[in-house]
Amino acid sequence: MTLHRDIYWLGRQWAVTGHGIQAVDKKLNMRFDVEASRIWEEGLSGPMLQLDWFDAEDFAEALAVARRLSQETPAKFQPLAGGEK
Repeated sequence: MTLHRDIYWLGRQWAVTGHGIQAVDKKLNMRFDVEASRIWEEGLSGPMLQLDWFDAEDFAEALAVARRLSQETPAKFQPLAGGEK
């Protein structure tokens, strides 16, 4: 699967897309993606903090970008279409 067609920010490990926050590594198979409707929840990084591969700084930056975009232009976040992750 690929990232959502609309990519607004791309970090080392995370991307802010029309879906929300997505892990760039396709091998993670969407298990850690955060839908736009959940970006204001507290503790989103908590379950991943103990994982060796997790880059907390990159995730925090992605979260800040997603939250800012959701306030500035909420219409940027869209449901998934066929073939997108």
